[in-house]
Amino acid sequence: MLSPLTRDHRHDTSRAWLCSLALIGLFSLPGCQQAPGTPLPPTLKPSLAWPECPKIGGMYELQGEALPGSMNFYRNRENKLTLNAMLGVAAPADLAQESVRVELVHDDTLELVNRYDGAITAHQLDLQPEDRVVCDHNRIRIHRTRAEGGVAEEPLRNISEFAQELTVEGDGSLLVKTRIINQSKSAFFSTPIPPEEYAARFRRLD
Repeated sequence: MLSPLTRDHRHDTSRAWLCSLALIGLFSLPGCQQAPGTPLPPTLKPSLAWPECPKIGGMYELQGEALPGSMNFYRNRENKLTLNAMLGVAAPADLAQESVRVELVHDDTLELVNRYDGAITAHQLDLQPEDRVVCDHNRIRIHRTRAEGGVAEEPLRNISEFAQELTVEGDGSLLVKTRIINQSKSAFFSTPIPPEEYAARFRRLD
C-alpha cells in the first residue's frame, strides 16, 4: 500500500502534467497565434497588404509641393521633388521631367507606373526581409537598410538607411517624408554623413 506522502506526490505530478498539456493546447489555438500586425519571420519580406495598412493606391500628381522649411528638389537641384524620387523608385529622367501624374499601385509592395506620350514604365519599391514596415489607420512607415562593398577587395562599406513615412490626409492627398542616413564603414573607422530630409505633399487626381 502506498503511503499518503507517495500518493500526494503522484497526484501533484499528474496535475502538473495535465496543466502543461492544457497550456500547450491553449497557445495552439488560433486566437493565441501571432497577430497579423506583428513582425514577420526574418526569412519573409515585409508586406504592405496587412489590413492595418491604409490603402493608398490611386493617381497622384507626379511633382509634389514641398512642405514649409523643406527643399523643393531631391538630392540635387536638377531633380524635381517627384513621388518616384521620394519613394526611391526609379523613373527615366526625361519621362519624369515631362509627365504630370503617376499611378501608385498598392499591393504587397508599392509600384509606380509612369506614362507619357505613349511611353510606360513601372517600378516597384524593393522590400527585403531585413526591412521593416509599420502601419496604423492612416500612415505607413517603411525602414530600409542597404549596404554596398565590404568584400576582401573593397573593405570599405557604404551603408544607407531610408526611412519613409506616408500619411493619407483628409482630402486624399499623400504626405511623404523621406529621411536618408549614409555612412562609410571599414574595419578601423566609421564616417557618418549628415542626414538628408525631404517632405512633400502630393495631390490625389482620381
